[in-house]
Amino acid sequence: MARAQKAGTIQDAIRGALDATGKKDRDIADFLGIRGSTLSYGTEENEDRPGGLGVNYLDRLCKLFPAAAAPLAQHFAGLAGGVFQPIDLGPNVASLYSHCSDIAKECGEAQAATLRAAESAKGRDCQDAEREIDEAVEALLRAKAIIRKQRGAA
Repeated sequence: MARAQKAGTIQDAIRGALDATGKKDRDIADFLGIRGSTLSYGTEENEDRPGGLGVNYLDRLCKLFPAAAAPLAQHFAGLAGGVFQPIDLGPNVASLYSHCSDIAKECGEAQAATLRAAESAKGRDCQDAEREIDEAVEALLRAKAIIRKQRGAA
């Protein structure tokens, strides 16, 4: 049985990663080539004997079960003062070159909406600007994901 974790801890992130696999802990331990007790130790909050589950095991876990990477990415992004935003490339993006028109469209719309918000300062215009900015950021992040995928880093 999985032990309860304190929210925001590395142990909580590891537990989230293990749960994201959809597998039982003993099966995950077998996939990783470690004992179940070693895996259990990776989720134990114990400052007297820190260590937990090693980074190489986490890397292997995430390669076997990509969904396991999200809780860990969220944890470490938070420690770095940021956020983790997964990007689904989907089947519609054929190439970075073809995606450039989406970037231009979304950034242009964001700029126009921001100018409208700056002129009027009305609530609706500000909301529209925020929505358009979010769409532009998503288009840019999708381009970054395509670049990483092309170079084999994704």
